[in-house]
Amino acid sequence: MKIAIIGYGKMGHAIERIALERGHEIVAVIDAGNTADIDGEAFASADAAIEFTTPSTAPANIVRATLAGVPVVCGSTGWGADREKVENEVRNAGGALLASSNFSIGVNVFNIISRRLASIMAHIPSYRPTMTEVHHVHKLDHPSGTALTLAEGIMAEDHEITSWSDAGIVWANATPEERQAQLDAAAKALDNVPNNTLPILSLRKDEVPGIHTIKWDSPVDMITIEHSAKSRDGFALGAVMAAEWIQGRKGIFTIDQMMEELMK
Repeated sequence: MKIAIIGYGKMGHAIERIALERGHEIVAVIDAGNTADIDGEAFASADAAIEFTTPSTAPANIVRATLAGVPVVCGSTGWGADREKVENEVRNAGGALLASSNFSIGVNVFNIISRRLASIMAHIPSYRPTMTEVHHVHKLDHPSGTALTLAEGIMAEDHEITSWSDAGIVWANATPEERQAQLDAAAKALDNVPNNTLPILSLRKDEVPGIHTIKWDSPVDMITIEHSAKSRDGFALGAVMAAEWIQGRKGIFTIDQMMEELMK
């Protein structure tokens, strides 16, 4: 198939490499310096576009790609305030969009496991959940989009958990004094979380591509599940698989729909 890439940072390069390894053709690469090319013939020839940019640019990129007649796979996060508007524009234009906070197949399997565990814990109120997410120091937003997706899954299955809370962020590259202050603030936040709230602690360390840990703690024991990404390749592979899946479709889709088909 023919693929267009929107956003040519580290993820864009990984997507290009994996798409080529899977026998696909890259017909257009759009980055900050050539955004006008979204309106070009090469881009319009794509069977799908994969978008990994920023919260401020993703909505317009999705709409422009849709108007060019190209289905979009979007991995950008942080544009939730514009999501309803963008999805309506995609529908009205007869386009296709699959947006997800994380395209890693492993992460999405992890989410399925987490939801199942939460459905069990809904019947055992002595266990309370906490979550920790670890990413590289270049990631400024927190909690991660993946952490929020996992939290939504837990709340959907265990109705005693009605909200999540940001327990703070700890920077490994901070000064010892700053880091201790961050740790103290996080510990205080965790101590004050009510039983119906899932606290999420964020850590930023080195070049960590992503680790998400969920713990269910009781007075007598603890159950822990974790997903640890080894590189960006898992995210890139999942995005390319999503592009393969969405070609020829019309409408708004979720990663859950794709996973359901993969697991049949």
